[in-house]
Amino acid sequence: MSNYNHDHDYEASLGINIPDGLWETHDPLLCLGANEPPFFTQADIDSYNELSDFIQQHDVVMENDGLESEACPESSRDRSMTELYCGGQAAALPYSSSTSPYDPGETETTSHEELSITLKEFTSTINQLGVLSKTLGNKVDGLNSRFDDMGHRLDSMEHRMDSMKYTMDNLSQGTEDLEAKFKTVNEYLLEVIRQERIVMQEFGDLASQYHEREI
Repeated sequence: MSNYNHDHDYEASLGINIPDGLWETHDPLLCLGANEPPFFTQADIDSYNELSDFIQQHDVVMENDGLESEACPESSRDRSMTELYCGGQAAALPYSSSTSPYDPGETETTSHEELSITLKEFTSTINQLGVLSKTLGNKVDGLNSRFDDMGHRLDSMEHRMDSMKYTMDNLSQGTEDLEAKFKTVNEYLLEVIRQERIVMQEFGDLASQYHEREI
């Protein structure tokens, strides 16, 4: 049972006459006084929408939930106007308080197109990031190769430095050996000179003695 009384004067102004007993039905088509296959015009749709607005306004006052009341359950409320056009005379619209034409597939198509564009842009961005990542990876590989080459060169230079150090050590040792030899030779020469002086002194003494004997 509905919790409100419908307004006959308001219904009359809309050109609709709904008996009191039909408010107890659960069929929204019977609420409009339709007992046979419907044939609605745009004016009928406008009247239906205005009546729905009126019922919703009264439901707000009565703290009800509009067409979700017992008079019109949710299953009946959600029926689109396509079901009212059984003969397919006109393109039906979902319930709306506005009388302007509305294509139910327009929003879905637009949303699908926007989603498709967004996905394409996202895919393009991912591809660009992949190309950039690959480029950066190649550059990093090139830098790593250069660093490896520099490392090999540094190792080679280190080996050369070690070899030069070993050579210098050998030269230093050879120089020390030469210095020792020169010192030995110098001492030997000094000894020879000393012995020569001794021999010369002895030879002078012998010559003096021989000269004295002859006299």
